Amino acid sequence: MRRRDFLAAGGALFLAGCTTRSATPALSTGSSPTPPPSTAPSPVASPTSSAPPTEGTVAEILARSNVPVLCFHQLREFRADDSAYARTLITPPDVFRNQLLAIRDGGWTPVSAPDLIDHLRFGTPLPERALLLSFDDGSATHATVALPVLAELGFPAVFFPMTVVLDKPDWLSRDQLRELERAGMTIGAHTWDHQRLDRISGDQWPQQLDQPAADLAEILGHPVDLMAYPYGVWSPETLAHVAAAGYRAAFQLADATDPDYPMLTIRRVMPPPTWDGPALLGHLDADF
Repeated sequence: MRRRDFLAAGGALFLAGCTTRSATPALSTGSSPTPPPSTAPSPVASPTSSAPPTEGTVAEILARSNVPVLCFHQLREFRADDSAYARTLITPPDVFRNQLLAIRDGGWTPVSAPDLIDHLRFGTPLPERALLLSFDDGSATHATVALPVLAELGFPAVFFPMTVVLDKPDWLSRDQLRELERAGMTIGAHTWDHQRLDRISGDQWPQQLDQPAADLAEILGHPVDLMAYPYGVWSPETLAHVAAAGYRAAFQLADATDPDYPMLTIRRVMPPPTWDGPALLGHLDADF
């Protein structure tokens, strides 16, 4: 599988050092202990009872880490003042729609972020050719452009907004976050103001990790425990803070999952706006 070629073609940048191993604690990946056998007669299980799922080992999670996760940013037409770099992060609406239509027509099935997390952690089955759609930063176009297409096609997705931009012009509002969730989308955190988490100092961790989760929980009325790293980058120190802040999974932009903490370094790729539907399908089919 040539995921490295796919990532490079997709224009994912800022990834140096992403394969560093971490010795910091993260999510538990060990199996639950098996209780000793009982000598008492076993009660008849009720029709609604079920045993809790058994968490996979690191090796099992790594073996399941082959589901493509696509990452989009702004969905709008190019402007004359857009830099060359900005144009790698901007997908014109017609291109975006054609890419999603190609995903549907090519036999791929978008799944929700919680379903992917359950698959990775517990081995919960997913459809054949499953993938996850994700959207970073919090552009207002996620509600005005992405949501109508997702709703039309019946596709779930996950959105990772910065909280500093909420309710500002051209960015998502709090009401739009609730609208996205009512439509079946998942909301995760993307820090407060998009700082690289491999460069911040100790006193910035609460502002960048804890406060965004608390703010989103207040907006949505329930805990938020997924996040995406700004610029897709992290460090060994980052993983410890992400785990301590209560996130059960985190998404990066790199070609390697951390071999010890795969739930905190789930890979994503950015389809560039230069890919039409057939080009996107060709890369998915070749590399996944």
